Amino acid sequence: MPPEEEKDQEFVQLLTSHQTPLRAFVISLVPGSPDVEDILQDTNVVLWEKRESFELGTNFRAWAFVIARNVTMAVLRKNKRNAAPMLDEQVIHAVSESWHQREQVNDPLKRHALDLCLAALRPADREIVQARYQTGTSLTKHAVAKGRSAESLRTALYRIRAKLRKCVDQRVKMAGGDA
Repeated sequence: MPPEEEKDQEFVQLLTSHQTPLRAFVISLVPGSPDVEDILQDTNVVLWEKRESFELGTNFRAWAFVIARNVTMAVLRKNKRNAAPMLDEQVIHAVSESWHQREQVNDPLKRHALDLCLAALRPADREIVQARYQTGTSLTKHAVAKGRSAESLRTALYRIRAKLRKCVDQRVKMAGGDA
């Protein structure tokens, strides 16, 4: 296989493996927007077009998130006339920075602790978390599928996240560096 094809193949693997975090990032920038999938698709197109400027072995996630933020900002400027409330540029920058910091704290100890805490959840709670963060299903769709209200799932998810945060903090603290 020619080197260019190998490079493209590796790029496609990086791109596909980052779809879930990219979608979550875009959702955090335009919560409740019907444009999320369009923004993600536009981001993927730009990533593909700029693939030659990406240096394999560097931080793909950080590079992709910057592009996703720029695409999101362009869509917001284009749709500025819409009556739907959107986040302003300062808020988007703050959210983007928060994601960047989350990337920097990508601590294997915390990741391991989170895996253990997720495994300890009740199956129903774990299903809510998986539906929201792994499959990318909206809470509204999941609520309909489960015969519950979206608000009850939001409340449950809020409590589950608080429980997970506490569990992870306790495991990390108890481990003293070894969860």
